[in-house]
Amino acid sequence: MPFVIQMPKLGHAMTEGTVLQWHKRAGDTVARGELVLTVETDKAEVEVEAPASGVLARVSAAQGEVVQVGGELAVIAINGESIRAATAPTPSAPSSTVAAPAAQVRATAAAAHGSRVIASPRAKRIAAEAGVDLGRISGSGPDGMITEDDVRRAAATPAAGPQPPAALTPARREKLTRIQAVGARNLTSSWQQVPHFVQMVRVDMSRALEKRRALSAGGAKTTITDLILAAVVQALGENPRVNASYRDGEMLIYDRINLGIAVDTPNGLVVPVIHDAQALDVAALSTRAAELAAKARDKKLLPQDLEECTFTVSNLGAYGIENGTPVIFAPQAALMFVGAIRDEVLAIDGRPEVRPAMQIAIAYDHRGIDGASAARFTTRVKELLEDGAQAARGEAAKPAPYRKHDVTLSAGGEDLKVEVNYGPFRWSLDGDDVAGPDPVSAFLGALGGCLLMSLRVAARARKASLGRASAHVQANEKGHVKEIQVQLEVESSLDDAQLHHLVEVAERGCHIRALIRPEIGLQLTVRRHSAA
Repeated sequence: MPFVIQMPKLGHAMTEGTVLQWHKRAGDTVARGELVLTVETDKAEVEVEAPASGVLARVSAAQGEVVQVGGELAVIAINGESIRAATAPTPSAPSSTVAAPAAQVRATAAAAHGSRVIASPRAKRIAAEAGVDLGRISGSGPDGMITEDDVRRAAATPAAGPQPPAALTPARREKLTRIQAVGARNLTSSWQQVPHFVQMVRVDMSRALEKRRALSAGGAKTTITDLILAAVVQALGENPRVNASYRDGEMLIYDRINLGIAVDTPNGLVVPVIHDAQALDVAALSTRAAELAAKARDKKLLPQDLEECTFTVSNLGAYGIENGTPVIFAPQAALMFVGAIRDEVLAIDGRPEVRPAMQIAIAYDHRGIDGASAARFTTRVKELLEDGAQAARGEAAKPAPYRKHDVTLSAGGEDLKVEVNYGPFRWSLDGDDVAGPDPVSAFLGALGGCLLMSLRVAARARKASLGRASAHVQANEKGHVKEIQVQLEVESSLDDAQLHHLVEVAERGCHIRALIRPEIGLQLTVRRHSAA
């Protein structure tokens, strides 16, 4: 039996796809798993592989053709099956006539068709755009058909007497990609059906830029956009009504924050999604955003990378745009536009000061979000980005007893003992492993603890059941750390695929994991135990 390659269903809302490119032709030999063609869905480009080894007997859809989900794309013949019937050309009627000269053919065609003009569709369209009369053109095509080249030559030849100005014609026509076409359709629907209202605020970015410089000095590759995303995630957690969608007179409010980030690609704007952003810190948000943006530009996004978004951030500041009126991506209830950072004169305690400032504009669905609810979210994003205006102005602030990630250490005498002070907690590090762990072992403990905590957070966000979990972390015993091995043992009723996906999310969310240099090999293995 031959194998039929069908248009796959890539996402729950997909109904059709477009054949973007054939990598094999009819009659080619294909191996199972070999790339046969690329199709384009509403949201991504997906490669389709051969389901079996054999010969590509028939190609059923041309490039650019739209095919319904489940529709036939091609047929693979296997086990030496004959492919003649599938690939044989349609027989043409026998001809006993001798080819006549082109002029004779044109004259015969004109006589046969009377005054009716025979022209190709493209020739007719170009003639209409250029204002050329097809009746005065002698066709050079088969049976005297007028081709587009005939029309262009006629248009370039000036006619006797004054001519009316030529009709305006486009220099070229660019068909929208499927992603652009679907985006245009959805945005039109959203603009027409969703009652938008927009709130705009100016943000003093002095503190945010200061924070970014501090993170960069510590080796982190954090951008201003990453800090903006982190502020949005925190504000959404405090204002869950904005992390929602409107449907049939109800607001569907989500506890998971799936953050969409608008990315410009050669094929148009796409919005990949950082799922469960509430479980990620700034470093993990930064890493995930960079990964998705790279996948978007390389056309490697999967359908699941673009689904279930609850709130979108669009940052055009890099293009120098200072402000704009955003359009909501329905069914989301809100979208935030971020402008460029510019030096502006701001009133600070009654005095004019030049500060780096940025404008944000947030569009809301007025059916489910009123002005006061929106204002709480808008001003909270502003507050989080301005975080500590007093400190930004250099004024004295009351020190806290201790702060997270703020550790004091001291050493004295001739031994290797180091005292560690973290607020109310004190312990010792000792090179002989007597008074406490050595620094590398302390780091390995922090890594394992971070992975386990991140795993619990990821499981809680997905309402997944986890029992006892343990980690065994090892590094090479002597010298500089070159390899780290982590063995996770988890008691869970999840299947292996679900558990490994959960671990991948936890690994991305572990901020300690992000501190490990790329050249250090980290091997993570997982063992699952059935829940009791």
